[in-house]
Amino acid sequence: MRVIQNYENIQASSGEFARPGNGGYILEIVNVTDVPYNAQTGKGDYLRIDYDIAVGDFKGYYTAQNERFGGGEWFANVIKSYKEKALGMFKHFTNCVEESNPGFKWNWQEDKLIGCRFGATLQEEEYEKSDGSIGARLIVKDIKTVKQIMDGDFKVPTTKKLDKPVTAPASDFVMLDDPDYQFPF
Repeated sequence: MRVIQNYENIQASSGEFARPGNGGYILEIVNVTDVPYNAQTGKGDYLRIDYDIAVGDFKGYYTAQNERFGGGEWFANVIKSYKEKALGMFKHFTNCVEESNPGFKWNWQEDKLIGCRFGATLQEEEYEKSDGSIGARLIVKDIKTVKQIMDGDFKVPTTKKLDKPVTAPASDFVMLDDPDYQFPF
């Protein structure tokens, strides 16, 4: 192994860091992608809205995550469908953005959403990882206005637990029930 110069002056880190949890947040839109309907796949007709946390203890959290893990532009996102059956929810979103950004008026140009803020409750949700263990991620539970978040006019969601039991991955470690076991070394 190569010798790291100035190693004695490097601050030790466990790799653990604080992360946002269930609660109300003011979010800022950092990117928007329109995904038009694709007749072959039957999917589309939605905006993928990438966001970061705009204020508070976790301001810039996702930007910091990108930097911590080697760069890139992977942000948390929310999907807002504009299919016929979802238009009421889409309009709720655009109304919240308009109310949260004085002077902004939704004009069907999705790129104009970049830099706008909105409020949301984020909910931790468990999911099964590819190795069979349980992971947790934050998802947008409800869209709100910035004022609603600032005024505390929202319910803090509870963690959404995984419905099915997950089998933990196999381990090389074995629990010994015999406290008097004599190790061979």
